[in-house]
Amino acid sequence: MYGIDLNSPLHYEFASFRFFEKKEHHIERFCSVNVLLMVYRGVLRFSEDGEQVEVHAGEYYIQKKNRYQAGEVASDAPHYLFVHFQGEWSDQPDALPCRGSFDHAKLSELMQRIDTASHQKYTYAEQQYLFHKLLLSLRQKAPSNTLSDRLSKYVEKNIASITSLSDLCEAFHYSKNYVERVFQREFGVTPIQYINDVKIKRAMYLLETTSKPITVISEECGYFDYPYFFKRFVQKTGVSPSEWRKSIQSNPTNRDW
Repeated sequence: MYGIDLNSPLHYEFASFRFFEKKEHHIERFCSVNVLLMVYRGVLRFSEDGEQVEVHAGEYYIQKKNRYQAGEVASDAPHYLFVHFQGEWSDQPDALPCRGSFDHAKLSELMQRIDTASHQKYTYAEQQYLFHKLLLSLRQKAPSNTLSDRLSKYVEKNIASITSLSDLCEAFHYSKNYVERVFQREFGVTPIQYINDVKIKRAMYLLETTSKPITVISEECGYFDYPYFFKRFVQKTGVSPSEWRKSIQSNPTNRDW
């Protein structure tokens, strides 16, 4: 999954509604900021570095910073909200996807508040709060029972006992090839990469919030071979488990690993 990293700082800059006339084209520009577009009427058409994009009513799209945008093809009288902001991009499963859908009826009031905040004397803190609330609203998904959701929940619940792809295949009665395709399509990583990432994140949480011995934490996260756990942890964080625990407990805001 490729999108905005919600674990890195996000800095709101400006927001406003925009209403295109019939046959109006998107502006040509090199944009140095990310731009969230939320279309609720018509169709917005543009290109990014030559790649054509269409955003229909009920869809959002995030234009990536430092790309050349142009409107070679006329748009279909779109009405939309745009938000300029600074933020990093990520391919991690918890990133906000660069494209998706939204319920305009549910978010119209929040969109209006953001537009109003940008044009009136709202504090930056208030504007930043509304922006973060909007991003989290876009990230929220309706309860789902897709295979990818069930696989993800199963990994979280059984992290201590899952050791291989075969464990997932046996639990769900699917072939290895099929499960691998699901993980690559939905999460952008292999099942083993996903499982290891969940295990290490759980270990990081336990190292920070408990005083349990590191060997015990290793086993609780499904690593019964401590040297292998040590290797995977260093690959993920760049430091040993003991170094990570010491640093994060002495300075809880130090999370750049």
